[in-house]
Amino acid sequence: MKNGKRLITILVVLVALLIMASGCSVARKPAPPGTTVPHTRSAPAPTTPAPTKSLPTTPAEVSRLTARLASEAQKVSGVKKATVVLSGNTVIVGLEIKPNIEEKQTTAIKRDVVRRIKETDKRIRTVEVTTNPNIITRVKKVAKGIGQGRPISAFGREVEEILRRIVPQGK
Repeated sequence: MKNGKRLITILVVLVALLIMASGCSVARKPAPPGTTVPHTRSAPAPTTPAPTKSLPTTPAEVSRLTARLASEAQKVSGVKKATVVLSGNTVIVGLEIKPNIEEKQTTAIKRDVVRRIKETDKRIRTVEVTTNPNIITRVKKVAKGIGQGRPISAFGREVEEILRRIVPQGK
């Protein structure tokens, strides 16, 4: 009797694993109107145009771009210091605001920083800005590590956590 229960338990677990492994499939989206869908897999049609120029990948290029973006952010009135981290086509900005700035002004400053960074480099899709001192410390830690030559991939979890904690500012 004990072997029968064990066999049933094993079978239930195997069935559950099989269902979980095969139950999820990629959702297919319908093609936009006027688009022809190829019938072969050998040459899929691109759905979005390729960017004319990709964002930098070498540490020196990333360093130059983040320095330029931080400089642009610091030109916004009310900004004391800006720290920038580039992750893909997303820019994370840690902003230190000058003393005696009200919350309403801080929101306007953040919007100006987002606008200015996107105008500085059209390849950037998302700009996340924080004035939270704890998150700024984390952004500085990541920026310092990247500046020391570590790849952004070494900070994957930290970047995800930073992005999760930043309240969206309405891009």
